[in-house]
Amino acid sequence: MILKPNDLLKKLHKAEPLPNLFIILGSEAFYRSQLLAAIPEYVFAGVDEADREITLFDKDTNLNELEAVINSYPFFCGKSLVVLRDDKLWGGRQDGEAKKQQMAKLLAILSDIPEYCTVILSAKELKKSVKLYQDLAPKAVVCECESMKPRDLVPWLKEQAQELGGTFENDAIAMIMEYLAAVDTVPLQLLKQEIEKLSIYVGERKRWTREDVETTFSALPEVSSFALNNAVTLKNLPQVLELLADKRKKGEDIIPVCGLVMSNIRTLLRVKEMANAGFSESRAVAEGGLNPYLVKKSFQACRKFSLASLQTALNELAHMNIDIRLGGRTYARLEEILIKLLTA
Repeated sequence: MILKPNDLLKKLHKAEPLPNLFIILGSEAFYRSQLLAAIPEYVFAGVDEADREITLFDKDTNLNELEAVINSYPFFCGKSLVVLRDDKLWGGRQDGEAKKQQMAKLLAILSDIPEYCTVILSAKELKKSVKLYQDLAPKAVVCECESMKPRDLVPWLKEQAQELGGTFENDAIAMIMEYLAAVDTVPLQLLKQEIEKLSIYVGERKRWTREDVETTFSALPEVSSFALNNAVTLKNLPQVLELLADKRKKGEDIIPVCGLVMSNIRTLLRVKEMANAGFSESRAVAEGGLNPYLVKKSFQACRKFSLASLQTALNELAHMNIDIRLGGRTYARLEEILIKLLTA
């Protein structure tokens, strides 16, 4: 049974019958933490915490001990939970004889779990090609907690707002998407906290605006980065210089600042090339795999830049990034590159 995190959480909260083996895969902490909190409540519904028998194996797991715990009838409440999250057990090379024997024994243990015991196999990475996964998956609940890309975020944002009794206006969603335009994966846990803060800020009001987001989303590190990239995109040189001066005054490391500016200019260049080739916004989103909100904004902004100026800026930033690591100039050099780009 393969389920998405939200679907599994719903089944757990409804106490629906499920297998007594859960395979939780992936590195997204937001969903992993929710599931690892919800499954014990599902297993031990109505049982006092003091009477719950939960055993964790997360390092140097002895398979004989694991087998003994799984097969020992729980004394207090007639139920037990074993959490197995020792990635060394199933990680590494699989072709050694000792490793093959270890995996075979682990598979035998997890293939015969008594009814009174529930096991959570929590793996940040477990190859689906290995026999352990292939043999266990059909008889388990498998849930992948993968990091979310910004382009997939909108349904999640709407769902979070709905759970808190509110609704994001389109401009509010666009604002959040712009904040996260430069990231590869969304910081879901931090974003969740900001949404909860927003819901408290608006009180009884059900519709959440762009202004609400701008007021409350202060903890996201991407917010200050957005301000700089937004100023570059709008060719607002005075604001760019002011923001860079503020970052320098605060002692912010130049390397991530340079990286974010490069990411923004790279996107502008990519969109400029697609626009010159006759791409529509919808085709750019579909074929480029880009954030639709970012594409819309970049299509409008790239008209202000020449292809040559964007290419030159990107090349100079790449060289600057190398020079920084060799002890070269930092903020002054970045200012020079951006002044040249924004006045071209």
